[in-house]
Amino acid sequence: MSPIMSHIATIMSSEHPPPCHYYGQAFGVWKFYTKPMALRIKQLRNAKGWTQEVLAAKSGVSRSQLAMIEAETRPANTLRLNAIAAALDVAPEDLFETDPRERRIVGILRSLRGDDADALLRIAEALEAKNQGDEQEDQ
Repeated sequence: MSPIMSHIATIMSSEHPPPCHYYGQAFGVWKFYTKPMALRIKQLRNAKGWTQEVLAAKSGVSRSQLAMIEAETRPANTLRLNAIAAALDVAPEDLFETDPRERRIVGILRSLRGDDADALLRIAEALEAKNQGDEQEDQ
């Protein structure tokens, strides 16, 4: 056995601890991504009449990786999502499904100045508390 293979075999044996604290952790990370991200990439791509190959070329993401991101079988990092959004000429948040009312509220909140934004937040919190109280009465 070569010295390199011997070293690898020694590291991989159960008698010796892994070479660093993070050894092997990246391989199981995908197991924690169980909730779908509600991505709209395929919908936006189809609206432009593009194939996966076209979007992959424009975004710099491989076609196989794009297919996995679209199918949500593999999580996408922010760099890839930003590249895909730029290629589609949309804001990164447009890649995700959201309620149109939620987008409208966020847009309004972003347009308000300090005191007005605080007032809107207090109104929203009061409505939330009222709805939670109504739900408790129904139970």
